Formats: sequence, C-alpha cells, structure tokens
Amino acid sequence: MFISFQLGEVEVSNLTIIVLTFFSSFTFIAVGISSYKLYKSLVNEDDM
Repeated sequence: MFISFQLGEVEVSNLTIIVLTFFSSFTFIAVGISSYKLYKSLVNEDDM
C-alpha cells in the first residue's frame, strides 16, 4: 500500500520519497565523513 502526496500538480508516491530521503542521507553522511577525514589530515601533520 503506497500513499501518494500531492505536491502542486505532481503526485509523488511514498516509495519515491523514501528513496530520495535515503540517497540524500547517504550523500550527507558521505560528505561528512570525507570532510572529517580531510580536516583530520590537515590537523595531523605528523604523517608527512
């Protein structure tokens, strides 16, 4: 059973919103981890 939302004249299904939320969260977490590793490598200059 899928619930559809009416966004203006476009009908969006519940599955579409779940998939978009998953990819948005995945991208946000990936960018966060990447930024953290970059910051950590800039702060720790002992490795060079």
